[in-house]
Amino acid sequence: MEDLLTLAAARGLPVVWRDLGGRNGEYRSSGLIVLDPRRPAQTQRVTLAHELGHAHYGHRWSDDPRVRERQEAAADRYAANLLITPAAYAAAERLTGCHAGALARELAVTARLVEMWREQRPAQRRAA
Repeated sequence: MEDLLTLAAARGLPVVWRDLGGRNGEYRSSGLIVLDPRRPAQTQRVTLAHELGHAHYGHRWSDDPRVRERQEAAADRYAANLLITPAAYAAAERLTGCHAGALARELAVTARLVEMWREQRPAQRRAA
């Protein structure tokens, strides 16, 4: 988490913690990233990486669900690349096999991020 907070600070993106109800986090057009402190540390870490993706791409709120879907996928791909290295993935796969959920537990990310990471690396695709 510290490395992500350092990255956010280096990019001039303040990070604060506030109760967000049912949401894990949000990126505001002002550059502010908000995380919910009630979420587990792993969720906060994955959420921060995801919100850094929104900031990286300069995403703005849209009422269009197709735009939001594209933005969410882009932010997830960014988070996957930020949190999963090829070496860590290979080590996790040696320990757990190729199941996305098992890999996610080992890598301390979500199964969706494992899948997004693999989609970008055809050599890493395996039959679950």
